[in-house]
Amino acid sequence: MMLETKRLIIRRFIDTDKDDFIKLIKDKMGSKYSIYDHQYPTDEENISLIFEYYCRSDEFYAVEIKEEQRLIGFISLNHFDEKTRNLGYCLHSDHHRKGLGKEMVSAIIKYARDVLKLKKLVAGTAEENIPSFRLLQGLGFNIVKKELASFTNDEKGDPITFVGCSFEYIL
Repeated sequence: MMLETKRLIIRRFIDTDKDDFIKLIKDKMGSKYSIYDHQYPTDEENISLIFEYYCRSDEFYAVEIKEEQRLIGFISLNHFDEKTRNLGYCLHSDHHRKGLGKEMVSAIIKYARDVLKLKKLVAGTAEENIPSFRLLQGLGFNIVKKELASFTNDEKGDPITFVGCSFEYIL
């Protein structure tokens, strides 16, 4: 699979993506929004294991910026059921606020509908993760459920809770 947009290439991961992938995950976990997502390890050995999994998986795709010819993010379509996939995405903070998130998610929506022939995408984000929340709503995802969630603990070991929003997009 390879998709091309005006500024991006969405493709399978390749071995030469590894260094940029490590930087991406460290950047992701250093973000103020990381508390609202599943936790990734930050040591290179374990990030490398995740990278190897992403390289073998048919659910994770590298997002390359054409101008720099390097990995700046990833997008996923994780199996949910026969006609539905769970959408996930990550973009390095150096590339936020440039419309690239909208560009990559729009391309994957079209791919899911036209190539994979899916009927629905689902996604989730924290209400407090304003950029991701706005991206999903702006692209036409509808909130179908809100509930308290937690993926990590604070420095005292207490859960950091937030309002998690489940979205769906009918293709």
